[in-house]
Amino acid sequence: MVSAVKCPKCQSENPPESTYCGKCAGRLDKFREPAEPFPSVTKTLEMASEELTTGSTFAGRYQVIEELGAGGMGRV
Repeated sequence: MVSAVKCPKCQSENPPESTYCGKCAGRLDKFREPAEPFPSVTKTLEMASEELTTGSTFAGRYQVIEELGAGGMGRV
């Protein structure tokens, strides 16, 4: 006979076929994926050292056509 599954959050006993805890709805450990780091697929671009002005190109492929707006955090 398979024993009950203990919830890692609230420590309550749950039937072995349960995926979520009946008391706190937490996901039960037996269904969790092992914690493995995922490979990073993003690439960080360096900030442009010069001011981007109308007509300038950045990242080797984007051309600035016009400024749409500006605010405290930057310009678009």
